[in-house]
Amino acid sequence: MLVKRKWIAAALLMMVACVAFGFGSPAKGETAGSAAEKPPEVIPLEMLPPEAPEVIALRRQIEAEIDAYSARLIEMNDWMYHNPESGYNEFKASRMMGEELKKQGFEVKFGVEGLEDGYNEVIQERFGAGGLPTAFVAKYKGKTEHPVIAFMLESDALRATPAPFHGCQHNMQGPVAIGSGVALAKVMEKNNIPGSVWVIHTPAEEIPPPDKSAMYKAGVFDEVDFLIRSHGATPKARRNKAGLGNCCMLIEAVLYDFYGKPAHGTRAWQGADALDAARLFFDAVDMLREHSEPEFRFMGAITKTGDAPNVVDQHVQVDHWIRNANRAGATALAKKAEQVDTIAKAAAMATFTDVKIRHYATYTNGIENGWLQALMWHYVNEYAGPEDKVAISEELGDPSGWAECGLPSVNVPGITIQAATAGIPSVAGHSHENAAITISPEGHKALVQMAKIGAAMGLRLVLEPELRAKINEHQGQWQAWGVKEGLIREDMIRRDYRKK
Repeated sequence: MLVKRKWIAAALLMMVACVAFGFGSPAKGETAGSAAEKPPEVIPLEMLPPEAPEVIALRRQIEAEIDAYSARLIEMNDWMYHNPESGYNEFKASRMMGEELKKQGFEVKFGVEGLEDGYNEVIQERFGAGGLPTAFVAKYKGKTEHPVIAFMLESDALRATPAPFHGCQHNMQGPVAIGSGVALAKVMEKNNIPGSVWVIHTPAEEIPPPDKSAMYKAGVFDEVDFLIRSHGATPKARRNKAGLGNCCMLIEAVLYDFYGKPAHGTRAWQGADALDAARLFFDAVDMLREHSEPEFRFMGAITKTGDAPNVVDQHVQVDHWIRNANRAGATALAKKAEQVDTIAKAAAMATFTDVKIRHYATYTNGIENGWLQALMWHYVNEYAGPEDKVAISEELGDPSGWAECGLPSVNVPGITIQAATAGIPSVAGHSHENAAITISPEGHKALVQMAKIGAAMGLRLVLEPELRAKINEHQGQWQAWGVKEGLIREDMIRRDYRKK
């Protein structure tokens, strides 16, 4: 009981500090950000309430848990590096991490129910991944009381020849999330701190369609109050400005299935060649490229075609993406997609074939939360040793949201955390050199640092209701401003969907 009284006292102290620093929730019935004024892009660290001694003592317990667990976290990281699995094939990694969480007291459920039919059709057809069997949600002893702090991870390696490899460092994400989640859950239970800790595995980040959006629509994130994830080890840690944005451009991904009439190669005049339609489609897209604004990118691949050169192709599938680097370019992207659809229809008409068009993936802007960025930056500096200060950048990054697909991070306040670790080289992303960083001493050090940063942030979130209110208020303000500026749509926002 004495420890419980301590954390209650700490929470009260922080509430007093919040009042002193001007915290407060919107008045009852008032909509946060209703005026749609642009919220602040940077929250000064001085506005964060100071850590009370009791909270620091709890954080020291978390650090001890992670230090004791670090050898196993590094072992999992290195194992995934040496056993890479591409998107939708992360069966061994998913099972290994799920079993590890079970050992640590989490209840783990694999697969996702309630996925939209069109999405499920595409991933089943292309990858045999209907129902997302490698996804899981792990809850510490099945707890669902609020606040729910979720640590999210990916584990898919890049597709490559002759074998996939972890050029995007996804092998680090699982150990970081597990380390943070396990340590936080144990300290919360030991000290009778209310709340819940979840660990969520989302598959195939590198391959559209966006699974995080699909899982969000299926209700996976409905009970999550705050989400924390990592990505990998970087030469310089920097915090992002708050706002609307995305990491990888706005994307519209479409499948064009051309269907012809088969015929023997020596009697080609009796057939209609789907491959001719695909070739004509690509030629016309190249013509459109010349007359498109510089921020557009056109990317395509033939994913299905015939096997025999002496048979006219009956079915050819083209996977085509349009990317727009302008975060305000959603309307322009939709218009460009209409033009490419018209090209596909024209190519089919010109070759006397048919075309089936499926818009299977849309990547939108997400919200970067300034309060979460400030909280992370505090702990980036806290856990950087004297030698690591050279790895801290004061340059602010552009907002990207915590999810590449945008939609979940519009509604769930979250963050992608970093660590400041000296000695990490600057190399090309998606490269073998980038993958090798994850198994280096510097990569291992960054892994442990990120686990501590994530767990420390989670601790503050479960203990400080006024801080939680400020984060949610900030999220609402950016939602309103984003709709006003056309960066997101009103129908992307789900209001009051969490079951409190």
